[in-house]
Amino acid sequence: GRTALCLQSFYTAGPKEVRAWTIMKGTLAPQAAGVIHTDFERGFIKAEVANFDDFKALHEGQNSMAKVKEAGKYRQEGKTYVMAEGDIVVFMHNTTTAKKK
Repeated sequence: GRTALCLQSFYTAGPKEVRAWTIMKGTLAPQAAGVIHTDFERGFIKAEVANFDDFKALHEGQNSMAKVKEAGKYRQEGKTYVMAEGDIVVFMHNTTTAKKK
């Protein structure tokens, strides 16, 4: 099903929730951020990325990325990064509101 439709998932994680987001294969990081909220795409700065399989192998029961970072498997990606199946992502963005006249 998902493969035939060219779909894949990426994950976001916080202290209260882990969420899977569905995107088309070949989606760039800013457009993936836009699936969460359009402001994230508009103000995209970078994506901090780790692969789920790396996290699963390295986290040692901790609910943090510390071991993944120590192993050098946590990286920063820019606007041209093509999202991969199983990416765990933190999107950095900056949105400013328009000045009122």
